[in-house]
Amino acid sequence: MVLMNKNDLTLVAVLVILLGGTGVYAEDWQVGEKWTYKHEGPRPFSDSSTKVEGDRTTEVTAIEGEGDKKRYLLKNHWGTSDINPSTSYIDTKNLIHKIDVEGIATLLLKPPVPAVWKLKVGEEKTVKSQMDVGGFVMTIEYKAKRLEDETLTVPAGTFEKCQHIQVVTTMENPMGEPMNTKTDLWHHPKVRNLVKDVTVTNFGAPNSYTGTSLLKSHTTKKK
Repeated sequence: MVLMNKNDLTLVAVLVILLGGTGVYAEDWQVGEKWTYKHEGPRPFSDSSTKVEGDRTTEVTAIEGEGDKKRYLLKNHWGTSDINPSTSYIDTKNLIHKIDVEGIATLLLKPPVPAVWKLKVGEEKTVKSQMDVGGFVMTIEYKAKRLEDETLTVPAGTFEKCQHIQVVTTMENPMGEPMNTKTDLWHHPKVRNLVKDVTVTNFGAPNSYTGTSLLKSHTTKKK
């Protein structure tokens, strides 16, 4: 593991915030399945001047284990210049247990956090989790609520009745400063993942900024 400084640790922590809200359907995934997104605005959780070069992608790279130990491995790249892609380990109940961030660290989540929020319209849910990063332990609180379904048009097409989930995440960085993020997620069973997401980094603060990802394509590996 690469020795981390406090800034690295903060980056690792906030990566979980975004992944924790990802709308996915693990029971249907196939190795080689891939989602490609057009990203607009700065990369979430980085410097507000940081741009995403090229497309953001998520791909199922492997399926490991059986029964309760079965895990779907999803690799995430934020554009062509991303030198620290992350791989999430998600079980058949759509819970994230671990995230490997290349060149930085392995994150362990106890209890595991939802990768999909299965809520009825108007329903809310709060989840707290302990994140262990190389012996550093942080508490992350997720407050999720399901809003009204929406029809969205993105580069990949028009999707009716997208499930809209809003997640506000709160934690403290290694310096003890509060960090808040608001992410709106729209997912659809046809693509088994996100159609759109909008993330407000430093939510509620004067230095907040917004990044938006829109689905361009969803492909599966030919059998």
